[in-house]
Amino acid sequence: MLKSRNLNFEYTAGNPVLKRINFQIEDAEFISILGESGSGKSTLLKLIYGMEDATDGEILFNGEKIGGPKFNLVPGHPKMKFVTQEFSLLETISVAENVGKYLSNFDLPKKKRNIRSALKAVGLLQLKDELPSKMSGGQRQRISIATALAAQPEVLLLDEPYGHLDQPLKFEIRKGIRDWAKENGTTVLITTHDINDAMAYSDRIFVIKNGRLIQIAKPEALKSQPKNKYVAGLLGVFNWLTPAEMWRLFRIRIDENRFAVIYPEEISPDDKGAEFLVDEICFQGNNYLVKAINQETEVYFYSDQRPERQHIHLGLKNFRTVRN
Repeated sequence: MLKSRNLNFEYTAGNPVLKRINFQIEDAEFISILGESGSGKSTLLKLIYGMEDATDGEILFNGEKIGGPKFNLVPGHPKMKFVTQEFSLLETISVAENVGKYLSNFDLPKKKRNIRSALKAVGLLQLKDELPSKMSGGQRQRISIATALAAQPEVLLLDEPYGHLDQPLKFEIRKGIRDWAKENGTTVLITTHDINDAMAYSDRIFVIKNGRLIQIAKPEALKSQPKNKYVAGLLGVFNWLTPAEMWRLFRIRIDENRFAVIYPEEISPDDKGAEFLVDEICFQGNNYLVKAINQETEVYFYSDQRPERQHIHLGLKNFRTVRN
């Protein structure tokens, strides 16, 4: 179990990077830490791993406090592996040898099994005998991830693990890492700014903004009830309507201190709805994202067919209210 209590961190006095971080992560959970660049995601992983010392507060792993460089000659918890966006590969040995370079030779059959399992998880088993020097950036990143998997850590920390991957590979690698983690009972924390990475296989998502953990939720709960406008924005396209707009457009009253968050799929053509002017149409592959305007209010909705009329009537199927 990983637990954080009132964790604070600053690189320089008076400039906090993380502020009062509290969480509890159970064994074998798959956690995505979601936030914009510079929000403190990577720093949080460094503190969990023991690469930095907390300014205040603590992180506990199985009840024991994790210490940083002040307490350990070699930073980094022995039961964890941390994969950053910088790859440390030996160019003159094969992919498989790179993955197994830190493993003991005491039990060679086990070592080979671990290497094979790790390479399979990241989709590189067929390239096990190749040299890293011939690999693309995405392949080199996957070698680094496989090296961490082969060590079979209790906790795996991945900093933007899909950042160098082409879109077609993302689904395969996300699933491979998730399946490997569940099979081995490994706790996984990944950082990402891509909601698709977070939603795909996470047990829970931690949303961080300006060093503060502002929401912890399962993917479905995060989508259905984001805490505020920032969280809703991380989830993709959404509509943000005031109480006055909700009443004018849909004859729905909401609290004057709250706003409505409405996803594009929750607005649809309705002959009895308010009239809008179609302003923009963007083909999405499977459907169209349409922007429509009523007075000064813009809304986005999905349509299976390209709208043929300039004017359209829209109705509301669902919404939720949040504070700004």
